Amino acid sequence: MINSRYMLIVGILSVFVSAIVIAAEPETVKLRTTISGNQEQPKTIYILPWQTPVSIIRIPAQQLPEHDKSVSPLDRQQFLRFIAVQSATVSLQTKPDSN
Repeated sequence: MINSRYMLIVGILSVFVSAIVIAAEPETVKLRTTISGNQEQPKTIYILPWQTPVSIIRIPAQQLPEHDKSVSPLDRQQFLRFIAVQSATVSLQTKPDSN
């Protein structure tokens, strides 16, 4: 009889203790989401506006400076010939005399 009373008291206490422990733990919510699509499609996203803008915003800009007439583009072939002539004259000037 003592043994059964003891077991009953221990059972009731364990229920109360477990209820207190469960009530004391904060509830956590875990969300899992998975987005899957067609694996053959490239992984890009296009975001398009659903309405056209009411007005176009124009930002005033400064005027660009005028193009300098003294500077003009180079002709590549002519510039390469110029470099070849310059390097040839420099190499002739730096060779020591064999006399």
